[in-house]
Amino acid sequence: MSFRISWQYVLAFFGLNMFLGELHEQAHITTGYFICGCYGERDFSVWSTCDNCAHSDWSFLATLAGPIYSFILMWLGGLWFSRSLNISRKALGFSILFANLPFARLFTAFMGGGDEKVVLQHLTGLGIFPKIAAILIVGLLAIPPVVLVYRNLSNKLRGWIIAAFLALPLIYGMLYHHMFLNYLLHKGIGTGITIMGTPDIIIIHTLVMLLMVLFFWKALINAFTSTTTSAEVDIKGTEIATATAPL
Repeated sequence: MSFRISWQYVLAFFGLNMFLGELHEQAHITTGYFICGCYGERDFSVWSTCDNCAHSDWSFLATLAGPIYSFILMWLGGLWFSRSLNISRKALGFSILFANLPFARLFTAFMGGGDEKVVLQHLTGLGIFPKIAAILIVGLLAIPPVVLVYRNLSNKLRGWIIAAFLALPLIYGMLYHHMFLNYLLHKGIGTGITIMGTPDIIIIHTLVMLLMVLFFWKALINAFTSTTTSAEVDIKGTEIATATAPL
């Protein structure tokens, strides 16, 4: 498999990253709602359960729901890319994997934060051990799908491609998603209506990102080409087609 990037793919991936990121947040707050019976406050990147959950023994499940969702999609993406015979599904698997931010989850764990550490700290009550355990768990869950993609990518610069898709979403996510969009929200822009615990600016932004994905869908699923063609054999068994070279 050989990767070919275009500006349409960049926009499609960006939209997919933003859309799946919001679904991660929805996994948190929706689980919290079913446990507590109400929604807490939230912005684009930070959420909380409502006051009814202050003494609930099960509120940690709302924290756990986000990473479970993300890791399932990471593995789905990695397996699609490495095992599917359909090139379009392989391309979609690549994008789904990196749109769920495997490096960002690992980086956050190394920095002492992240949902995984919060859950472990709640369950164990220990000091430094949840941080170490979170790093190990996130590493075991986030790294193997990336390795699957690396092994099945044929580009000569595949290491740089993987590194870019690991690091760049973390960087622009911090600048655009966490800082710029939250700045607008905290300034009161798009806070007139709240639907299912989510301010309308977040809903509008998510719908725009979904439309961007749909509009550039073909670029998303055609981002890869096979590095070999199936050998055609004539009736005498003579091979008449040869493999093409990777880009």
